Amino acid sequence: MTATLGDIDLLPFADPEYQVDPYPYYKEVRDLTPLYASPAGVYCAVRHEDVFALTRDRRLSSKEVDFGIANVFHDSILGMDSPDHGRVRGVSSKWFVPARVEEWLEETRRLVNLALDDGARAGGLDACADLSFTVTFGTMAHILDVGTHDAQNCREKVLEMGRALRPAATEQDVATAEAAFAWYVDYIKDLVASRAGTPQTGLLGAFLGAVDEDRMSEAELLASVTLYYAVGHLDNSFLIQNGVKILGEMPEQREIFRTQPDARNDMISEMLRMDTPEQFVTRYALEDIDVSGETLPAGSILLAMIGSANMDERVFPNPEVFDHTRHNVTAQQMAFGGGQHGCQGQILARRQAEVALTALVERFPDYRISGPVIRDDTEFIRNIISLPIEF
Repeated sequence: MTATLGDIDLLPFADPEYQVDPYPYYKEVRDLTPLYASPAGVYCAVRHEDVFALTRDRRLSSKEVDFGIANVFHDSILGMDSPDHGRVRGVSSKWFVPARVEEWLEETRRLVNLALDDGARAGGLDACADLSFTVTFGTMAHILDVGTHDAQNCREKVLEMGRALRPAATEQDVATAEAAFAWYVDYIKDLVASRAGTPQTGLLGAFLGAVDEDRMSEAELLASVTLYYAVGHLDNSFLIQNGVKILGEMPEQREIFRTQPDARNDMISEMLRMDTPEQFVTRYALEDIDVSGETLPAGSILLAMIGSANMDERVFPNPEVFDHTRHNVTAQQMAFGGGQHGCQGQILARRQAEVALTALVERFPDYRISGPVIRDDTEFIRNIISLPIEF
């Protein structure tokens, strides 16, 4: 069934209730069809088997997706197909291999300890503003070898940009995001200009060197730095926030995380599975594609719903239950997408979460959530904006 059920929209992207908790809606669609034709003009693949295959299918293009006001990202790996994707990704790939990630984690640890020191003096902190954002933004700035000036503006502009990259975006969302993109492009141009005539260090220096060697264009440099500056903290930050929330609500899981280091990797995978930071990836069908017996037509836009795939009971029995002992959970969860467009920073994201959550539970094993958890989710991005904890 690739059509709506009568007049009922089964995935009402603009509905606030859907945005707060899309997972029951996903289940209803998974039970009915592998491929849902949304009234929003997109097709949605919702089952794990299909999403896994489609994120690796070269008949689906990122280059041909109209990003609207975000079309600048077609000059980054986010909006490229092969061979350009491999060429530009190759400039930054060595910066996110395990050995380099361990180097970056020294900065993560330093920032985590500073945040927890401040929290200890105050008796608590906000896990969003004081911990997750500070740590992830600061680490990415360290990797790029740039300062952390205007950090809060950067975060706000990223969220404004993200609100326009979704099916339910309003005209106001688009207008606000357009201004945010303009601000970000100017911000990155200033960063690049500030490096003129200086030694080419950090990831920004690697991009500048690639331009000098004609391996990247200046447009690709600007788009790439904008992308890393933006997404280098957004999803990583939510992973830490969500981990703080889950462990705060489940003392028995917190104790396992604290006392069983070998369990931490799979526990982080389960956190990613249960509430995936970005709920879908967007692709353009270059030709008709069979999706478990249904046809995704050539020329259509596909949303590969990784948030739904991660809750598919066909792969994850009792998916609403936190269970880090699930078989192969680390390999099967899809929070970082897959294929050539799989998240380049996923090793960093997982290790940052492990460092931050380990430091928190070891230093404050009895921390508790001390106030309302305030969220600002959309159908695309999961987002906690306030999560107060006390020690």
